[in-house]
Amino acid sequence: MLLVKNIETPRLLIRSWRKTDKDFTLSLWCERENGRYMADPVRENIDEKYLACVDEMEDNPDGYYLIAELKECGLRIGTCCAFPQNESFDIGYCISKEYWREGLGTEMVGALIRYIKAEGGKSVTAEVADKNTASIALLRKYKFAQDKKTRYKKWGEETYFDAHCYKLCLK
Repeated sequence: MLLVKNIETPRLLIRSWRKTDKDFTLSLWCERENGRYMADPVRENIDEKYLACVDEMEDNPDGYYLIAELKECGLRIGTCCAFPQNESFDIGYCISKEYWREGLGTEMVGALIRYIKAEGGKSVTAEVADKNTASIALLRKYKFAQDKKTRYKKWGEETYFDAHCYKLCLK
């Protein structure tokens, strides 16, 4: 799905993902430290099936894949996504490690929440590995509550993450 209009925050422009963003996306998600808690593979486990999935992200009918850029210079610094299911949206987000601890993840998630609310969403969910304390802290800033226990696997590995879905009810 493509955004009708870009989402803007004080420092970010969030736009629809394009195939020209593929290399940036892979460098972010598949880098060992940056993608530590993501289900995406590390570089050495990228295979043709995974690459085909990435190639299909542009205008995916099931949800929004998005790129976050710094407004002042257009530099890509992260990705996010939102997948509508009934009146709820499941989100994901990732900030390049060079920009960790600058509040950009908080700004990006806040923008997603506002967008979802404007689109008529009644709730937002996010699945987070239990060991990903930074992401859990970010969600708690927005009053997400721990919902249900889950588990997921890293692509191409026998690495499993104990996790929880977090949920925010929108008013």
